[in-house]
Amino acid sequence: METIIINDTNLQDGDIHKVGNKVRAVLLRDNNILISHYGGIVLLPGGSIDKGETKEDAIIRELEEETGIIYNREELEELLTIKYYQPNYPTRDNKVINRLIITSYYLSNYKGIDLNNIKRTDKEQKDNFRLELIPVEKLLTQDVSNNPRREYFDRELSEVSKELRKLRIWYSLFLRYNIYVE
Repeated sequence: METIIINDTNLQDGDIHKVGNKVRAVLLRDNNILISHYGGIVLLPGGSIDKGETKEDAIIRELEEETGIIYNREELEELLTIKYYQPNYPTRDNKVINRLIITSYYLSNYKGIDLNNIKRTDKEQKDNFRLELIPVEKLLTQDVSNNPRREYFDRELSEVSKELRKLRIWYSLFLRYNIYVE
């Protein structure tokens, strides 16, 4: 599993005001990916890791809350981790901080949405949280909001998109030539 570090301004650990640990899911069916629209930003399903929770428990919980579907550990393959140093990040309470977000991404098949079992938070309901299955190639063209945090989320999605392109190339080679590369 690859770790990608984004630190364009060379922030040092002492410059960081907040560290967050998150999990997100890359849920694919055919050539489509499930995305979340939330607060004017496009994300992949997932969220924060609660205190005392493992990454695996967190992604399973988040997927059940957001899609209403239960995934088990065997269905989730850890894809990559992104350590993103975010300078001058505009918080929701109108502060500007330097933060480090460590996000673990898991890959799985999209199993649908069970509207009867979705558990939205009050904040998700207020910010019009919704899910959409879109073609993978349109992943980076979905967000048109003026949310000041958008650029940070778009950058992270761009890195995930690059990894998906690599996977598609390896998969294509495997199918065509029966080649497996570690």
